[in-house]
Amino acid sequence: MGIGELSFPRKRESRVFCNSRRMYKIIEHTADIGFEVEGASLDELFVAAAEATFDLVVESKREFIPSIEVPISIDAPSVEQLLVRWLHEILFIFENRRLVLTRFWIDEIDERHLIGSAKGLKFDSTRHAQKLDIKAVTYHRLKVERDKGGRYHAQVIFDI
Repeated sequence: MGIGELSFPRKRESRVFCNSRRMYKIIEHTADIGFEVEGASLDELFVAAAEATFDLVVESKREFIPSIEVPISIDAPSVEQLLVRWLHEILFIFENRRLVLTRFWIDEIDERHLIGSAKGLKFDSTRHAQKLDIKAVTYHRLKVERDKGGRYHAQVIFDI
């Protein structure tokens, strides 16, 4: 199944967005927002999902060099739950440590385990503007799939 074939009921609008590194599709859903991302590998998919998440949450008013690194290690019973826990963890870091994460690395990953890190900078209203307040990463319409060509595709919805 290709990324353009994924759909949601009651979809209001979707648009393609490209940050400086990747392209993803934003999906606005009743009282929620989500995205579709893809990657050539599982680690590329998880990095793309993290970047898309932070693009929804924070806008940087100018470029900056991230200086604070946070290690992340996660286990889950499935690849879908691993993706939810990964996104939950980076949102938790933002909310509790006020770190705007802009760089993500996956050192080791399989369908149930991830070791990686994220790098960012403290939130500063002179450099950043908060766009959305994401309440939760949901399991609603969550998908992580691999297509016939070997590319990975994910669909994620957030409660806002």
